[in-house]
Amino acid sequence: MHFAAFMGLRLFLRGPVSPGRTVKANRLARADPGARRNAGKEGPSEMIKDKIRAIDLKKYAHAKYLLFIPVYMLIFMLEEKYITHGYFVSYLPLDRSIRFCEWFLIPYLLWYPLMLGTGLYLFAKDVEGFKKYMQLVGCGFLAIVLFYAVFPNGQNLRPVYFPRDNILIDAVKLLYARDTNTNVLPSLHVFGTLAAVLAILKCDRLRDRWFRTFIIVLSVFICMSTVYIKQHSILDVFTGVPLACVFYCIIYRLIPNRGRSLAAGQNAAHI
Repeated sequence: MHFAAFMGLRLFLRGPVSPGRTVKANRLARADPGARRNAGKEGPSEMIKDKIRAIDLKKYAHAKYLLFIPVYMLIFMLEEKYITHGYFVSYLPLDRSIRFCEWFLIPYLLWYPLMLGTGLYLFAKDVEGFKKYMQLVGCGFLAIVLFYAVFPNGQNLRPVYFPRDNILIDAVKLLYARDTNTNVLPSLHVFGTLAAVLAILKCDRLRDRWFRTFIIVLSVFICMSTVYIKQHSILDVFTGVPLACVFYCIIYRLIPNRGRSLAAGQNAAHI
């Protein structure tokens, strides 16, 4: 009696079941004993597809500012391959007093995490800051590599013999083997360093005084490293710094100010 009452309550809650539905369910259960156990569960591929569909592409529309990278890389790689002789030698007498020091390889390599880390942080936390940073780096890098094509240049400051033998010297030798001594004036390393530092200083989210001090000191050492490991002449630094400042003024000040002036003029005209 209790069993009959239980079954009646179960049927009442589930509602009437058509014979066709019952037969179909029985066939599925016989064909695949695990079908009922896995019913209602999504496979990993379906879950991944659902997460991809849920991504709001408009939220990451500013990723288009990265499109300059393959263009810049292609031009630079071609220049590295074909500009091998007959170039202007970048040099100043001050280079003679700058002694090679392998320890500066460390800040030289920190250029890469500085550039990448700045871009990733601004991409996630400061969209407008990311756009300006990419405009500064993109316009500056493209202008520099186009200048290399029009005015081929290089430097002949790399040491033939090294005064010591250690792991940093070995790393410098590897760097020399992979990176040519051409396409140096102005320095992409210096321009990129200043672009990252200026973008960080303009970011309202990065106001910590100690962090900003660290970034400024790091940038100074990165710029110094280019001449101390003989990747650049001091002339490359002296041209890279003002060039970065000029592009900064154009991207961060001139263009926004002109846009505001045009908007103000249009509003005045409507009034």
